[in-house]
Amino acid sequence: MTLAARLLLVASLAAPATGSVVLKPRSESFGLTDAIVRALSGEARVVELTGDDLADSSRLARESKGQRVLFAVGPKSAEVAAEARGAAVVSLGVANPAQVRTPGTYISFYPRLDKVFEYLRDTLKAKAVGFVFTPARNREIALGFVKAGEAAGVAVVPVTVNSTGDLYRSVKPALGKVDALLLAIGDPVTTSRESVEYVVEQSQAAKKPTVGFLEGLTREGVTLALVAPPAAMAKAATEAAQQPQTVGKKRIEVDQMQVVVSRKAAEAIGANPEALGAQR
Repeated sequence: MTLAARLLLVASLAAPATGSVVLKPRSESFGLTDAIVRALSGEARVVELTGDDLADSSRLARESKGQRVLFAVGPKSAEVAAEARGAAVVSLGVANPAQVRTPGTYISFYPRLDKVFEYLRDTLKAKAVGFVFTPARNREIALGFVKAGEAAGVAVVPVTVNSTGDLYRSVKPALGKVDALLLAIGDPVTTSRESVEYVVEQSQAAKKPTVGFLEGLTREGVTLALVAPPAAMAKAATEAAQQPQTVGKKRIEVDQMQVVVSRKAAEAIGANPEALGAQR
């Protein structure tokens, strides 16, 4: 290799590449990575985590050199992004920012809660809803739901679950007090197929709808999902990057909300999907 070629190689390794950096986990099934890359007009370098923390931190240090803002998809990416000194972090796909130590802006998986409760009140005609969650994972989110419910005139009954036994003991009595059951994102209840099956079984027996916030839950028997579209989340992320949060955490909920209904699950409780406002 000539001296000129060596100098060129060293310069290419030392200089920051152009375009935004998007940090993502090895598997991401919500479409958020593709959405943020499109929102950045394709001018983004996607850095995929390997699972080797040392190697990931080292690569991130190189890739993020000179970056003012770093986009992170998912909680693990948000944690690793903290290693990028000098770059503000904008995260997508983090269910509960309180569970992540990295300061920055968090685009919420949940649509705006006032829209959620407007739907529950006006379309489902719910006066009271149960919120099923594990306190260690979603206490802060549950408090937000209680507050939003109060503002909309809908009572939120916390259904706290710390174990499978708690789930079996709590769900059936709760169904007798509420008009629908809501399932928190990123919670052991919603990530366990057996737990979701039990909630669905009990809710259908009581002829009460179950409401999730991830579209995939409708394929597991949940009646409907109120979803923040990935494109809207990505747009909010690029807008947040104009004035990035560098101290503390800022949580942003998007205005758009899609209603995804399982026809089979709706009919199982005697509901018409179209009457539920199904968009998909």
